[in-house]
Amino acid sequence: MATVPDTLLAPDDKKFHLLVDAVEDYAMYLMDLDGFVMTWNCGAQHIKGYTSEEIIGQHFSRFFPQEDVDLGIPRRILAQAIAEGHFRGEGWRVRKDGSRFWASVVLSALRDSYGKPIGYAKITRDLTDRKRQEEALRSSERALQEEKDRLQVTLLSIADGVISTDAAGIVNMMNPAAEAMTGWRFDEARGRKIDDILNLTDSQSGQAITNPLRYCLATNQAVYRLEEATLNAKDGVCRDIQDSASLIRSADGEVLGAVFIFQDVSRIRAIQREVAFSATHDSLTLLPNRKSFLEALAAALDNSKATQMPSVLCFLDLDGFKIVNDTAGHAAGDVLLRTVADILRRHVGESVTAARLGGDEFAMIFHGYTIEQAQVPLAMLLEDVCTFDYRWEERLFRVSFSIGVAGITADSELGSVMKQADVACYAAKQAGRNRVSVYEIESGEGAERHRQIEVVADMREAVAKNRLSLFVQKIASLRGKRTPQHEVLLRMHDRNGGMIMPAQFIPAAERYDQMGELDRWVIEKVFRGYGEQLSQIRGLQININVSANSLNDPRFLPFLLDMMDRSALRPSALTLEITETSLINNLFAASGIIEKVRAAGCKVALDDFGAGLCSFSYLRNFKVDFIKIEGSFIRNMRRSSVDLAIVKSINNIAHEVRSQTIAEFVEDRALLDMTRKLDIDFAQGYAVGRPEPIETLF
Repeated sequence: MATVPDTLLAPDDKKFHLLVDAVEDYAMYLMDLDGFVMTWNCGAQHIKGYTSEEIIGQHFSRFFPQEDVDLGIPRRILAQAIAEGHFRGEGWRVRKDGSRFWASVVLSALRDSYGKPIGYAKITRDLTDRKRQEEALRSSERALQEEKDRLQVTLLSIADGVISTDAAGIVNMMNPAAEAMTGWRFDEARGRKIDDILNLTDSQSGQAITNPLRYCLATNQAVYRLEEATLNAKDGVCRDIQDSASLIRSADGEVLGAVFIFQDVSRIRAIQREVAFSATHDSLTLLPNRKSFLEALAAALDNSKATQMPSVLCFLDLDGFKIVNDTAGHAAGDVLLRTVADILRRHVGESVTAARLGGDEFAMIFHGYTIEQAQVPLAMLLEDVCTFDYRWEERLFRVSFSIGVAGITADSELGSVMKQADVACYAAKQAGRNRVSVYEIESGEGAERHRQIEVVADMREAVAKNRLSLFVQKIASLRGKRTPQHEVLLRMHDRNGGMIMPAQFIPAAERYDQMGELDRWVIEKVFRGYGEQLSQIRGLQININVSANSLNDPRFLPFLLDMMDRSALRPSALTLEITETSLINNLFAASGIIEKVRAAGCKVALDDFGAGLCSFSYLRNFKVDFIKIEGSFIRNMRRSSVDLAIVKSINNIAHEVRSQTIAEFVEDRALLDMTRKLDIDFAQGYAVGRPEPIETLF
C-alpha cells in the first residue's frame, strides 16, 4: 500500500473528528492516489459492515461487485475524478456480508497547492430504499391499488422528500418530508406549479438554477443534479439538498408526469465546507494560513509581472508574545493572538490580504500599493496595536509589531521577496521594535539578516569544498568512571582559513533549514573519515548533535543507519544528542528515530533539558540514556534558589526514569564540586575540558 502523505491527514481538531464520526448516514473516507483506504468513519462501518481495522489499507475496489471490477469500473472512476476533479454517480455496491446495496457516490480528487493530485475524498450513501421507490414510481401505472397503497405508506415514512407532478408540472403528490423541507403543506401545494414550490439556487453563487423536474419534463431525460443546490423554503429556511428527477410513464410509454426526490445534505455540506476552510485557514485566529498566503503571494507576483503594477509584502512579528506565553501561559497567548488577528482584520480591505504564518508571525500583502502608500495603513496598524493594553488575570501586558516591508515588482521572485521582508522585519526588531522597516540591501537596518543569508551561501560552499572541521569537548564522569566521552563540535573556516565559530553560522543554518546538511557532513566525517581511528580507542563514547531539520527529514534515519553499517566504529560508541525543544516540536518523528537508533545499539541524550520548561510527562513514552541539564540553570544555581531547585528536580526525575544526567556549562571548580554534591552523573564545561581538534584523541 502507498505511504499516507501528510497532506491527506485529517485536521487535528477533536470536534471535527467527532462530527465526522457522528454522521452515520454517510460513509466518509479518504483514499490515497492508488485507491487504498486511509480513514474510515462510523458511517462507513454502519453502511458497509467493515471495521476500521478490517478495511484501512485495503483497496476500495472490494466494495464493487466482481463483474464491475472485471470491467475496470473502479479504475475508470479514479481516472474520471482526476481528469474532471470529481466523480458523481450511483450504482450497486457490496457489503462485507456479500449483500448488495444501491449507493450514491461522490469522489473528489484532492490536490496540493501546486495542483498535483495526492488522493481522493469519498462520500457514499445507501440509497437502496430510494432506488426501490423510484422504480416503484416509474411503474405506478402498472401497479394494482394494493401496490399504490403500499407505496403511499412508504412515501409517508421515508426521510427523503418526494414531490410528483403531472405532465404539465402541476403538483399532485407530496410526502411529509417534502412538506417539512419546502415549508409547503400538501393541501396548499396541490394544483400549483412546481416552480412555486421549489425555489432552488446555486449554493456557491446564490443565483437561481433551473428546476430539475422542469428540465426532466422538457428533455424526457432523468436528471441527477451535479452542481450544489440550495432549497429556499417558504418559511425562509435554506437547506443544502441533493436531488434527482425522473419521468413517470404509462405502460405504453406515455409521459404521465415526473417525480422529484431530494434529501437534506446540509450536515455533509457543512463538513465539506469545514474541511475546505481548515485547509486554508489558521485554526486559532481563522486568518488565512501559510499555505493560503503563499498562494496569494504567488498570485500578486504574477499580477505584477502581467500589469507592471507594484504591490507590497509585509512580515509582522508580534513583540512581547513570548513574555505573555511564558508568564501567563499558552491560554493567555492564544487569546492574545486571536485579539491581534481581530485588530488586523480591521485594517484589511478588498485590496489587502492578511494571514498568520505560524507562532507570533503574521503577514500582509497590499495589492496595487507602492511602499509609500502602504506606510499610512501600517502606521495606523502600529498605533492600534501599541496602544492596546492586554490584560490577563489582573496582569497588564504591552505588545507591538515589528514590521518588515519589501516591494513587489515585475522583477520580483517569491523566494527573494520573502527573504527581503524577513530581513526588514528582523531589522525592525533590532532597531527597537514597534516600527516599520523597509528592505534596502545597503541599509544598516537589514544588514545582520542579510549577512545571515550570505553566511548560508558561504556555508554551502564550505560544505562543498570541505572547509569544515570537527572539535571535541570532554564529558567527565562524576562517579569515577574512566570511559572517555566527548561531544563532537563543528567549526567552519572562511576562504582565508580563519575559523568561524558556531554562533556565527548555526543560527543562519537553523533559520534557513540548512542544519540537516551540516548534520550529514558531521556524521559522515565521524563514521567514514575517522571511523577506523576512533574504533581503536577503548570504550570511547562520541556524542553527535542532531537538529530538528534532520528529525523532520524521512531520509535521515536510513542515511544514519547506512553510515553505521559501513563504518568500523561500532553503533554502541555513538550517542545522539537531541534538544528538548526539537523533541517536543517533532515528537512523532523523534520518537521513531529514538526507538530505531537505540535498537541498533546507539544511545540517546536529551540536550538542553529544561530550556522550554516543558512537561516531564513525555519521558514516560520513550527511553533516553542521558539528560543534559540546560547550562543556564547550572551556571546560575549558586545565585538562584529557583535554578537550583530546577536542577535538583531534573536530576531526580531523570534518575527515576533510569537516565543519567549531564551538567552543561560547568565553567569553574566551584560549580564542578557543586554538581558532584548534587549527585549529577557527568559534567561538561571549561572546568572539565575545552574544545580541541578531534585529532587530539588519536
